[in-house]
Amino acid sequence: MNKTLFVYYKIEASEHASWVQRVRDFQLQLQAQHPLLEIELMQRPASADGLETWMEIYRHPDGVSELLAQAIQSLAIEMGLPSKRASEVFVPLI
Repeated sequence: MNKTLFVYYKIEASEHASWVQRVRDFQLQLQAQHPLLEIELMQRPASADGLETWMEIYRHPDGVSELLAQAIQSLAIEMGLPSKRASEVFVPLI
């Protein structure tokens, strides 16, 4: 079954620019290690308390396996991305 991984976390809107570069560097390294991995980065506009919710979306032609999801999480930790990263896996409804 083709699984898609969604990872989301909050950042301070005032730190947006510095996090964008860090996440882009992380994604470039991921794609170098996993060339068929498709990655999207989305955000929810800043809330009244000055926080943005960011969403990383991962797709792979063979689905995102548990091993690949662990590799993504390990590299995120290694590269200092936000530690409170929530992950969810979704599969096609059909």
